[in-house]
Amino acid sequence: MELSKLLEKNRPAILKKWLDAIFDTYPADTSRFLKSRQDRFANPVGYTITANAGYILEGLIKGGDVGSLSSCLEQIIRIRAVQDFTPSQAVSFMDGLKPVITGQIKTQIHKYALLDEWAEFENRINGLTERSYELHTEMKQRIDIIRTKENDKNEQFARRLTESLK
Repeated sequence: MELSKLLEKNRPAILKKWLDAIFDTYPADTSRFLKSRQDRFANPVGYTITANAGYILEGLIKGGDVGSLSSCLEQIIRIRAVQDFTPSQAVSFMDGLKPVITGQIKTQIHKYALLDEWAEFENRINGLTERSYELHTEMKQRIDIIRTKENDKNEQFARRLTESLK
């Protein structure tokens, strides 16, 4: 058996456990909300994370490279960059994928002697984790630029208001 076929067979269970692990990084009330509603309009954060995590897992299974999955990563990182996560917490969702998968198929990896394929698959996950850090840094820089521009606008407004009141 090939690793990709084994992963595809177990994809629904892997995705559910991975999403649970991602949502469990949030406070309990938020986690319950994110897990309970998959409506794009009632729960845009949960929907975005769910959809893009699914695309990432599918792309990994099909052999997608880091570049082709970057847009999916960016959608999740964009959300987590504005939340109260440290950089490592913000990208931890990618690190959480490996234990979920090994928990689901570890015995079969050994049974079918798929260790070489698994090592290659892990490297692709590691590549996505590295790209997640890069994206997080880029997002934080964008946020800082926006914040600086907004502060400058507020200061200019305050100066003009003060001058007009003189």
